[in-house]
Amino acid sequence: MSKLSSSLSRSLGPSPLAMASREMDELFDRLFQPVVGGQAVRSNGRQWSAPVSIWEEGEQFHIQMDLPGFSHEDLDVSFNDGQLAITATRKRDDAESRKYLHDERHWGEVSRVIPLPDSVDPDSIEASYVDGVLSVTLAKRPEVLPKKIEIKTR
Repeated sequence: MSKLSSSLSRSLGPSPLAMASREMDELFDRLFQPVVGGQAVRSNGRQWSAPVSIWEEGEQFHIQMDLPGFSHEDLDVSFNDGQLAITATRKRDDAESRKYLHDERHWGEVSRVIPLPDSVDPDSIEASYVDGVLSVTLAKRPEVLPKKIEIKTR
């Protein structure tokens, strides 16, 4: 066995140091579990948060959320009581058949709740999912848009 293949096979096995490190990570995760979007989010014993960008441009607000590896059916976007809720669920259908030596991929549910300003028109909300990025566009209500005032002359 070459030196490279020998060190590679040792690094993939469950070494005592790797197992202790994983147990410490899980302990800290349980003790100091942060909250994302009003909910604690867990996956593989680790915290999981999907990064979000929000910006305003002209007559619309835009939200983009990175959700790689999800299918369209795994996503849920809903509006209720002035808040936009985004939930994504990745199922782990192979958990019973595999004995993982190392697993950094996240699975389970991740969600974000984004409070929206009153100026958003709820009927205008549109969402698309392309290349692992969820994009949500929200138009402003017409009555809150700037209005040009005609100046009358005598």
